[in-house]
Order: sequence, then structure tokens, then C-alpha cells
Amino acid sequence: CPVAAKCRGFSIFNGGSRMGAKMDDKLDMKNLLSQSAWTRDDLDKVEKTHREPRDWVDRAAYYTVQALRGSFDIGSLYKVKNMTGGMRESDWVRRIIFLETVAGVPGMVAGMLRHLHSLRLMRRDYGWIHSLLAEAENERMHLLIALSLRQPGALFRAAVIGGQALFLSWYTLAYLVCPRYCHRFVGYLEEEAVHTYSKLLEDIDAGKLPLFENLQAPRMARVYYNLPEDAKLRDVFELIRADECAHRDTNHHFSDLRPDEPNTMVEHLRQGHFQNQNVFSGLVVDKVHEMQEQEGIELLRKGVSDSKKMGASQPTKAA
Repeated sequence: CPVAAKCRGFSIFNGGSRMGAKMDDKLDMKNLLSQSAWTRDDLDKVEKTHREPRDWVDRAAYYTVQALRGSFDIGSLYKVKNMTGGMRESDWVRRIIFLETVAGVPGMVAGMLRHLHSLRLMRRDYGWIHSLLAEAENERMHLLIALSLRQPGALFRAAVIGGQALFLSWYTLAYLVCPRYCHRFVGYLEEEAVHTYSKLLEDIDAGKLPLFENLQAPRMARVYYNLPEDAKLRDVFELIRADECAHRDTNHHFSDLRPDEPNTMVEHLRQGHFQNQNVFSGLVVDKVHEMQEQEGIELLRKGVSDSKKMGASQPTKAA
């Protein structure tokens, strides 16, 4: 791609190293728990939403996210670059890579802690773990897709290691103390992610990022999202934004539930996640059992009714 040659630092695998190309050609994602399948109608319905804080837990989660976002924007020079000509393609890729290394932590921590809680107390989880693990894997796939565009240097990797160590420790402790706060935190964090990818798409459509507009989608993204060969990088970013939208709504929903309530937000799972595993949420399993019990009762009633009819139809002998 002639446009790609103008941007130093980008290396799509099919145009990069031979080893990377060989590895990319052997992609097999049948073992994945999550593999999103968004329709054009789904993508058109994605919108930026905000849930207003309703109590002190919500406010604490919201202002924590705002503080982290503000600090990161200043430290990464995001605001400065937007005020002085905008972000370049390389700036966007660096930002996405770092944010996705953080975004993959909450789902795995929450899923692991709920898994251990279920084992320890010998109780069902009612479908939370499935959604949380799907979220973690989906965010990791976003990271791997971004890494197929650029390989960060040693300083960047050191920052990721330090950031993960701090965030993992803090989030694990916070989830043990107040899961509702953590899910609300992730809900607000995903609101910011939707804003970020929306701004990226706006810049692409405005012609500010010609490389992203013309570059072919990485093979990993095409396989993961089941895209055609001629799919562009913009299509990938639009699909990632839809994923973030689903995580936003799911975590806000989790925060509204008690920890022992069934997960009722499973529509996004039916649409794409767990398409390789026949997984039901706790609520769906309960509904299946309820339907089976109801069918059994109806059959029993029918059997009793038929026996009465048969008894009534037989002639009675005179005494």
C-alpha cells in the first residue's frame, strides 16, 4: 500500500516480517470464547450514552474514571495534540494499545473472583462469569489487533507492566470490598472508550487519518470479526466501538443487580459471544427448568383429564 509506506512505524503482518506473516496465515480462532458478530443495523444503532450517577457509589466510580482519564490525557499529550493539529495515526495506535492493556483486566479479575466465590460457597453464579470472561477475552483481542499495526518499544512496555501492576492490585482489592462500585467504574470507563473510538472514526471520516482510511484490515481482525478481504481498518474500529458499547451496558447492568441475582443481559452473548460453546446464562437455565416443569404439569393434568373422560364413558353396572 503506497499510503502505508509514508507512515513510519506501522507493520501489518502481511507486509512485515516473514515470521509474522507465517504466524498470521495460521490463525485459528475456533478455540475463542468470544467472536463478535455485529450486523450493519447493530453498528448504525451504536450511540454515545451516559448514565447519571444516582448515589455516592456511582459518583465515586464516575469521578475515579474522570480523574484517571484526565491524568492519562495530560500525560499522553492527547489534549495538547488535539489542540495543535490533531492526533496522527501512530499516536492513535499507541493510545489504543495502552488503553486495551488496561481494559482487559476488570473482566478477568471479576470473573476469577466470582469463580472462586462460587467454589468456596458451593453456589451457582447465575451467568455472570460467562459475560465477564467474554469481556476480558474480547478486550485482549482488541489489543492483539492493535499490535498487528505497531510493535511498541521497551519504554512503552515498561509503562504497561507498571500500569498493570498498580491497576490489577487496586481493582482486585476494590472488587473484594465493593463489586457494585467496580462494575459502575467499568461502565463509565467503557463510556469513555465509546467516546474515544467515536472521535477516531470522526477523524477518519474527516480525512485527517488517510492511512486508517485506506489501509486493509489486519488478517487477525478479518478472521475475528468475519470480515471480507477488502475490509478496511475503519471497519475494524467501528466493530471495536460496538464491542465497547456492549461492555458499557453490561457493566452498568451488573452494577444495578445484587451479586446473587441472575445475569439477564445476554442478548449480546446470543448475537456473537460464545458462538462456539453452547452456553446459557443462569436466567436462561432457570427458564428452561421452569418450562420443563410446566410441561410436566400440563402432561399430568392432561393424563388425569383423559382418565376421567375414559371412566365417565364406560357404562356402569346396576347394583
